[in-house]
Amino acid sequence: MSNILLAGDSWGIGVFAGVGENYGPTGQGIQSILEAQGHSVINISKAGASNGLMLDRLNGDWHDTGRCLFGVEPKLKININFDNIDYIVFLQTDIFRERHYYGKQYPTDTDSRWKILEQTFVDGLLEYNSMEDIFDSYFTDFYTELNNIGKKYNKKILMLGCWSQLHPSVGRYNNLVPVIESATKLLIPELICDVYLSDSEWYTQLADDSKIMAKFGTELKPMTIAAENKLKLICTHWKEVHPDLPGYQRLTDILIKKF
Repeated sequence: MSNILLAGDSWGIGVFAGVGENYGPTGQGIQSILEAQGHSVINISKAGASNGLMLDRLNGDWHDTGRCLFGVEPKLKININFDNIDYIVFLQTDIFRERHYYGKQYPTDTDSRWKILEQTFVDGLLEYNSMEDIFDSYFTDFYTELNNIGKKYNKKILMLGCWSQLHPSVGRYNNLVPVIESATKLLIPELICDVYLSDSEWYTQLADDSKIMAKFGTELKPMTIAAENKLKLICTHWKEVHPDLPGYQRLTDILIKKF
């Protein structure tokens, strides 16, 4: 049996159920499935987390490094002995999450759980020539650092495209093993087009920014449609934004073939 380190957002935590204040994880998911098969699992996943937060945690940085605006929890630090880890499993999420915080969508709202991108981050996007350039830059930095973690500890990192699909460049990195390009497309065959930006709040915010739309509007409009279609299909099949237990079982069945 293998010792597995699981890193991701809420998809790394597993099935969620309930309504309102009673909404939360059920304790079932990739971790519970692996443990039932005799594997040992260390899970550093965090609901709402970014890829960058997981990079920090893999680097042992549970304090505020300045990389992420959400999810820093130094009191919950898990010390990892990588000598005892056989595989790192990374569940890739939405690529804009590093620079988001929670607040009100409108001043009169009573709910303050709307995801908001830091405005300086949004303004910085204008330095790029296209959305494709933004994606290429993000994944070059992200995959390079993640690959270096694999090199440092001599571990293969098994990559699952979950809330965000994997970028084609992932195959260029020796320590990154693309296992599932798009978990959503795998589990919901009707989904034709997956995206790197799955959080719907981004599209609302970017659409209200005249400078962003003037420069990237032609690219953002079809992306918005694709993301909306993805969310509708997910909610139709799973009744919320995480797979059900059979879905996680299918992902795990594919994953363990790489152990």
